[in-house]
Amino acid sequence: MLAYSPEKFASLYATDLGQRMWAFLTSPENVSRLETASQLSKPAVEGIEEQLLAEFRKHMLADRVKQMVGHMVRQILEQRDWVLDQTDVKVQSVPFSKAARYRRADWITFHAFRNTSDPRDVVLTDRRQNAPLPKDARWTYYATFASPLKAAVAFGVGDIRQLRQQVHSNGYRRVRTPRIARPA
Repeated sequence: MLAYSPEKFASLYATDLGQRMWAFLTSPENVSRLETASQLSKPAVEGIEEQLLAEFRKHMLADRVKQMVGHMVRQILEQRDWVLDQTDVKVQSVPFSKAARYRRADWITFHAFRNTSDPRDVVLTDRRQNAPLPKDARWTYYATFASPLKAAVAFGVGDIRQLRQQVHSNGYRRVRTPRIARPA
């Protein structure tokens, strides 16, 4: 059972709206939506914004309510072993304009660079700025990822620990991304 410590939101949490909001956010399907958005490196509330608007309508436009939702979401995810990755991430939607993004504690952020003459030639590193890239090609920034699933699917990295060790010792790991055949 998830517990909420309302702190500066105690008076709002004590209302019927606050109680309904906590029950709504802690429902298994909404916790799953929060975690799915986080696994995709998106702000957690992006996974529930439509449901929040459908359930709470104009209440969701009040800044204090949105702040309490963010406070609640943080406590829910932290109790499920997620950690705060970044605050004030821009969200292009209603009701949120900024939100927090979460990640697993054991995730490390990697950056991918593509060879300008061969886009399947990719270098993975832990730095976006001043990354120690191979000198035999020109590189352009391609993507950021932290999820082991994204590493496996997009870049063929089966062992994140091994990738981390290679990047730590060599500064980067060069991979060849496979050509994906279009379905017939």
